[in-house]
Amino acid sequence: MTDNQTVSWIFLATAMASQKEPADFNSISNIADGINHAVPTHKELQSSLTWLTGNGLVKKNGSKYSLTDKGRIDYETALRQTSTLLKIWNNIESVLTKYRT
Repeated sequence: MTDNQTVSWIFLATAMASQKEPADFNSISNIADGINHAVPTHKELQSSLTWLTGNGLVKKNGSKYSLTDKGRIDYETALRQTSTLLKIWNNIESVLTKYRT
C-alpha cells in the first residue's frame, strides 16, 4: 500500500470511529480492520494520524482523535460521490493528494 493509501485508510477509519465522540487508537484500528481486513500497525496509525493532524484534518483531544471542520468537509465530499466503502476510500485518497507537496 502507498503512503497516501495508508493515510486515507486511517482518515476514513478515524472519521467513522469518531462520528459520535472522539476515538482512541483501538477504536480507529478496529474500524480500519473492518475496512481493509487488515489491522494497521502502530507505526501506520501513528504516522498517519500525525500527518492528518499536521494538515489540519484531524485533531487530538488527549489520547483521542476526531475530524476537524476541514476534515469533515473533505469526508463529506467523498461521501457525496458514492455509497460504497471502497469508493469512499478511493475518493478520500484523491482528496488528500491536494495536501501532499
